[in-house]
Amino acid sequence: MADNFPKPVNAESNQAEAIVADNATSGKPDTAPQGLRYIPQERVDSRTDEEIIEYLQKKHPVTSEKNVWYFWNTGWKSMKPWVQRGVIASVRRMGSEWTVHFTDLVPGSETHVYNYIDAEKYLPAVFREGRMDSEKAGQFQGDLVRLPLLLEYGGVWLDAGMILLRHLDDICWKKIEDPNSPYELAGFLLAGYENNDLTMANGFFATRAQNPFLQRVYQVYRTLWEDGATNQDGFHLHPLLRHMGTLHTPNKDIPVSFPDMGPITDYLSQTFCIERIRHLIDPNDGFNGPEYWATKIFGIAMPQEMWRHQLTTLWNGKRQWELFSKKRSGPDCVQDADWYEAETLVHEILSNSSVLKLSTGSPGTEEWWLATYWNKKEYEQADIEEGTFAAYLRWGSCHFDQIRELAPLKLELETERVWRAGVLEPVKVDEVGK
Repeated sequence: MADNFPKPVNAESNQAEAIVADNATSGKPDTAPQGLRYIPQERVDSRTDEEIIEYLQKKHPVTSEKNVWYFWNTGWKSMKPWVQRGVIASVRRMGSEWTVHFTDLVPGSETHVYNYIDAEKYLPAVFREGRMDSEKAGQFQGDLVRLPLLLEYGGVWLDAGMILLRHLDDICWKKIEDPNSPYELAGFLLAGYENNDLTMANGFFATRAQNPFLQRVYQVYRTLWEDGATNQDGFHLHPLLRHMGTLHTPNKDIPVSFPDMGPITDYLSQTFCIERIRHLIDPNDGFNGPEYWATKIFGIAMPQEMWRHQLTTLWNGKRQWELFSKKRSGPDCVQDADWYEAETLVHEILSNSSVLKLSTGSPGTEEWWLATYWNKKEYEQADIEEGTFAAYLRWGSCHFDQIRELAPLKLELETERVWRAGVLEPVKVDEVGK
């Protein structure tokens, strides 16, 4: 069945001409859908997947701050195929001006993270000695290495489960590197508290090296893992975090609730460290977290720019699976109500989201996520199955550019919940809520 797309807003036939010829027999659109344009063919990395995989398993020199950082503790070969394909796609997307670094903890690996950072300087003993016993140890190892890599070299941290939908230059990096721009740190923001106060997730950071905000966040986060901690249990009760309570759901961005938010707050404890620093004024060195947050953060709306599939399906991983698995073209294609829903969703993602975040999430949230299905052995090729909406999304993520400009959120100066303490000093009880 032939594809049927709306005409593009500003079709650039010279950009699409070569690709159109390639797509004439592949079921791909001859013209870009509304809100999109084709990436010029010369900008699409033409290496095979195998060549890119070989590249990713080698250490590359850091020659600038245009670095993309990935980490998977057990190495490339242990990653689920859909995760590998997302990393490969980011290499294709970013081009030669950016260096994509894949890091791991595999003994003898050329890309071992210790080949990039000084473990004694940056990492707590429980990490260096292999004593972390959490079921999610790999995720917490990732939390512990992401900030040192950015502090040392600068660049962008991407969680491996993200599908990049626009170039990092266009998302935020042009603003970060511009000496005339006020912005120093970019990230995705979402509601986390009863008053829908925005906080920053830790799956994406963009910054130049030695960022003062992230330096302080990491001081706090590393401290959580000292004094005998081998897992995250109870982190929200740590003296440096306990004055903040727990995350709150439901809220405007997460429409479900949990009877006990303690374990989820523990799992997301690095986000709580960010929250501490953004409310903190340090009388020892004068660092002003509220002022930094309001003036130097390039905040990106997380639900719309990262979780559009969640918003559309009301956090229903099974429904996401059904829509992305549906045939978009080919002999088994049926253009029913689900087809049009999937078509609309995929084009909304491609044209109006910066990334697509896929993960299995915090404990107890597995049913929310599409990745719960793609992680299963029987579905490991589902994201590229011929003719499906999932395969089209994969293809579009490497071949379409968005037309829109991404504007940051306007962040107000916090004047009420402001705490005065040193970075590693507990906040006094009488300061809480002020």
